[in-house]
Amino acid sequence: MTLLRRHNLNRVTFLMVLLLFAGGGLASVQADSITVNARLVLGTSKEKQGSKKVSESIRKRLAKVFKWMHYHQLSSKKLTIDDSKTVTSKLSKNASIKVTNQKNGKVSVSLFSGGKMLLQKTQTLRSGHYMVLAGKSTGDSAWFIVLSKSN
Repeated sequence: MTLLRRHNLNRVTFLMVLLLFAGGGLASVQADSITVNARLVLGTSKEKQGSKKVSESIRKRLAKVFKWMHYHQLSSKKLTIDDSKTVTSKLSKNASIKVTNQKNGKVSVSLFSGGKMLLQKTQTLRSGHYMVLAGKSTGDSAWFIVLSKSN
């Protein structure tokens, strides 16, 4: 009788330990996913009536580097990307991105225009910071992809 109780106790202990490890593994998988906001932005020297302006923090970030004074958000997408996975998103008729979650907040982004890759960039995304990819520029405007990490 004691041997049977001891054996059952070991089985219960084993199952409890197994459940703890399995539960911890699921939590770490969920923790490695990242949510990214991707915005298609038009930079121009002219005010564009009826379009949505970007946030002040994005405008300041872009105005430090680029010559345009007005920045308008043409579209935006929220992407949730699991660890070591890639998500493709179309932001306009011609502009699309492929975003790969490389763990620990690091993402690799490929920017496409008309089906052709323009550039690829890898960066660690931190809350409150932006990753900017510049698209094609004409004389009076240019477009950008601005990515930020969602909390």
